[in-house]
Amino acid sequence: MDKGEGNRTARPHLKVVPLAKARGMDSITRDSHYRMIRHFRRHWGPQMQLLIDQACFGVSGIEELADDKLIALHRDLERAMECIRDGVTFEDAGLLRPRYG
Repeated sequence: MDKGEGNRTARPHLKVVPLAKARGMDSITRDSHYRMIRHFRRHWGPQMQLLIDQACFGVSGIEELADDKLIALHRDLERAMECIRDGVTFEDAGLLRPRYG
């Protein structure tokens, strides 16, 4: 840029600053969710596996789920456990999605 006298101003020294990574779930918390999800599967059987498979559609397993999806699955399994105890179907509780994708 010209200051009017033919002199150019010095170019500003710019540098790229990486965006701060959003803090995700720590490994201990993720492992705790994995253990609880596996516990639900062992204790309550194939009914829970259906919900796990639904949540993991398109990924290789629960370890590949994003933090929010992992937490949502854990909550769904807790809700499913209550449904089994109360005799409410997963369909009536809205736990089963009509289609995948």
